[in-house]
Amino acid sequence: STGQQLNMTSDQIRQTFLEFFESKEHSIVPSASLLPDAPNLLFTNAGMNQFVPYFLGEREAPYPRATDTQKCIRAGGKHNDLEDVGLDTYHHTFFEMLGNWSFGDYFKSEAIEWAWELITEIWEFPKERLYATVYKPEPGDPADFDQEAYDIWKAVFEKAGLDPEVHIVYGNKKDNFWMMGDTGPCGPCSELHMDLTPNGDTQGSLVNADSPYCIEIWNLVFIQFNATPDGDFVPLKSKHVDTGMGFERVAGIVATSKAFTDFLSPPSNYNSDLFTSIFDKLEALSGHTYQRTLPEDLENISELEMKDVAFRVLADHIRCLSCSIADGILPGNEGRNYVLRRILRRAVMYGRRLGLETGFFAHLAPIVIEKLGHVFPDLVNQQDIIHKV
Repeated sequence: STGQQLNMTSDQIRQTFLEFFESKEHSIVPSASLLPDAPNLLFTNAGMNQFVPYFLGEREAPYPRATDTQKCIRAGGKHNDLEDVGLDTYHHTFFEMLGNWSFGDYFKSEAIEWAWELITEIWEFPKERLYATVYKPEPGDPADFDQEAYDIWKAVFEKAGLDPEVHIVYGNKKDNFWMMGDTGPCGPCSELHMDLTPNGDTQGSLVNADSPYCIEIWNLVFIQFNATPDGDFVPLKSKHVDTGMGFERVAGIVATSKAFTDFLSPPSNYNSDLFTSIFDKLEALSGHTYQRTLPEDLENISELEMKDVAFRVLADHIRCLSCSIADGILPGNEGRNYVLRRILRRAVMYGRRLGLETGFFAHLAPIVIEKLGHVFPDLVNQQDIIHKV
């Protein structure tokens, strides 16, 4: 199957994810709009946004299990990645979050075992490069060590012939305890990280160390407590699973490593076909070639590095704006509309650095619509408005 894996396109990755969980009796649910229901959110910024009423017990979930890909924007507000976009290879304003959800149905053992099955058996990620994090509180952190998740992962790694002492890494509240807000549903989480160094022999030392060579790809959140206003963590009567996987990260890893056969190239989300088709169009419009360089010194960016930054900025921002406009959020003067105006301005500014003509940005929209329109039909339905804006 390695030959087939070699060509695993972004569409195939997304589709096999949804089909895998459908085979585990999950309902495939459409993405919520980027315009959130919650009054305090600028944009939908995580897969769980649309399911909050089920976690809070305000509404009964229409299905015990769900799977989806959720359009997300992180720009402005608490999650603001805008200024990093283009300068590195793994920040985006717009991204898709693949997820599987259990509303009071299955819990930790299924969530962990299925995550491992999908990643190592269906997608054939190299097991020895994978690390799991488990919640271990520091003084002052809530709740107890997540012994249950630890025991499940220990069995998984031992069965794979790997040493749990090496492949399970502990994380404190900051890294491995998820809270919706100061109060409300919360619980420990367990992340899967992948070692992308050439030899893959870092023994977990890069996990959560902000290295581009060790990337978190999937977070499994176990919602089992209710945080009360007086600081207690009370067990919920029904426990939930909320997972989020970075789709662009997975597609980038598969593309950069040529399906795990070559780890010599620096990791980049921008190497997958989600972005390369936009780069092809930009190359044709600008006469410049995307050369995958990264700024070595942010205070002193070379001309070539700046061109490559511009390619990444434009590829990210056209996806963000096309999908926002399709969901009815237009660039404007305040709030979320102003965030989009800033993103549009930033895109046009970087376009000028590539010598692109006024109006060039609209020419990139059809590529996004062609790439994502079958997944998010609003892109196709609203394409005239996207071009006009």
